[in-house]
Amino acid sequence: MEELDLGKDNTKQLNKFMELALKSSEADKRDETIALLSSAISLYPANAITAEELNGSVPSRSEVLTKLGMLFTNSAANLDPTGIHLFQQALVYNPDYVSANFYLGKILLNNGNIAEAHYYLERAFKNTIENDRFYGPVKKMIDETVNKKDLGDPIFAVDYLIGQAVSHTLVENPIGTFKKMSFDKIENKYDANVQMFPTEESKQKLDKIREFNSNHGFKQESFDEFLPANLPLFEENNQLSVFLGEGYTLVDEGAEIYDVCGLNVDTSLSFTCYKLIKNDTDQLSYLLLAGKSPLELKERKLRENEASSYGQKIFDVYKNQIIFNEDALPEFMTALAKDYFNDQFTAEDINNILVNGIKDITFNQSLDIHEKFQLNDSRIKILIDTNQKA
Repeated sequence: MEELDLGKDNTKQLNKFMELALKSSEADKRDETIALLSSAISLYPANAITAEELNGSVPSRSEVLTKLGMLFTNSAANLDPTGIHLFQQALVYNPDYVSANFYLGKILLNNGNIAEAHYYLERAFKNTIENDRFYGPVKKMIDETVNKKDLGDPIFAVDYLIGQAVSHTLVENPIGTFKKMSFDKIENKYDANVQMFPTEESKQKLDKIREFNSNHGFKQESFDEFLPANLPLFEENNQLSVFLGEGYTLVDEGAEIYDVCGLNVDTSLSFTCYKLIKNDTDQLSYLLLAGKSPLELKERKLRENEASSYGQKIFDVYKNQIIFNEDALPEFMTALAKDYFNDQFTAEDINNILVNGIKDITFNQSLDIHEKFQLNDSRIKILIDTNQKA
């Protein structure tokens, strides 16, 4: 990451904001403290670490973001999606930051998501020392995970909670299936926007959510009335040359979208499946770009769908450890091809499968695509080439 100088004036202003925030916090002025810490965050450059953070003349961004997260969650006592997101952002800047790992692990432990809690608590424990104030509490909570059973539904509770609106307590699954219109020719939209529309089943679910909101003080029109004025919310911004190069042609696509944000969500909450033609063989290929939480939710929908024969689990929990089952991916991709595009083939028809991990660096809007998906990646990329003629 590039290193920049924050500058004398900004350094002075940032430290002043932090000083005032401390006084406001001691006076129990929560909203004022949040405003001051937010002002401090705005002084950091978006795409670089500062020399002042490295030499300790200003607090690190991870520290400021964690303090904000503590305010929103009441030091991890409350399950607040904004606070959870702030802890996650702190860990983007420094994955080993002890207090962010601790508070995120504490929230998950209290929520019954033992395996994911164990992951963050172990990371906090590895980066603390015996006399540190977090050492004892972290060790105690790790010991607690041994005797607790993971609820495991969903496993990736952090992303799920960020993507979940309050009204989603009504529905078991807060994502809806969206597809392009059948007449929309998208061969030239490899790196362009494609308009997506909900399936009839998804539209009925979205209308139930909107009706619930209307009956509880938040007036919302039906989805049919809402959509025309908000079409840009449901445009998929394709950047396939980044993920595939120029060796394929786009044919069709489908997506799972968290209502009511549309596609205007963090990439870790996105799920898009592309039907492609591999140019040198004229055979069908399929690409999936998906965050862990929507992947888990879509997989559950397929397992529960009587029209689908899919019965595996990509993510599972064993002895409070999250397990990634790569062997389930061929069957999952065949189930997706049938669900989105009504294409029917088996795992034996797959010539090649390539699985990558993606780390989305949200503060400078860049990404790192690498071999071998890991559980701390924000997204997974799955590409299959089949023997099916286009």
